[in-house]
Amino acid sequence: MTDGPSVYDLLDGTSEEKNLAEDLAGIVDYLSRFLGAVEEGNWRYANDKAGQVRDSVERFQRRLTETVPDGRGDVERDEDGRAVRRYVPSNADGKRVHQATTAFVQDYAAGRALFPIDGLESGQVKEKLLEGQRRTAALRDAMDSGDAAALSRLTGRKVVIVDGMGDQ
Repeated sequence: MTDGPSVYDLLDGTSEEKNLAEDLAGIVDYLSRFLGAVEEGNWRYANDKAGQVRDSVERFQRRLTETVPDGRGDVERDEDGRAVRRYVPSNADGKRVHQATTAFVQDYAAGRALFPIDGLESGQVKEKLLEGQRRTAALRDAMDSGDAAALSRLTGRKVVIVDGMGDQ
């Protein structure tokens, strides 16, 4: 339970800049999952995440392009039947996109490596993210120790731990 404005609301930038940053965060999310799968040797999961990395990169590219109309008012298609797209200049400020991306990727191992939290210029955004990280760490500690009272306090809901659940 966090109080006050969200990280999204605290960030400077236009909707376009924040949308670009969210798309970049999606790329980092799937890339992080893909790299974890490779590290674990889980090739089925790696294959699944590779497709999602590709899809998220394509989603980002679509944000920067538009379809090309043909002479009949339809969308021009390439030899494979895909819509032809062309780059459309963006008014997005790269620095603000980078700042928002840094904020949005802190939940991912690859994100923390590529976009360290110390790169954030806004003290409010950084503190909000660190508050969330501390809360997550406290929840993990409470779950690992089986502390129902701590979990109840942290979640704001009554938590009952049932012994033997999951033991097979």
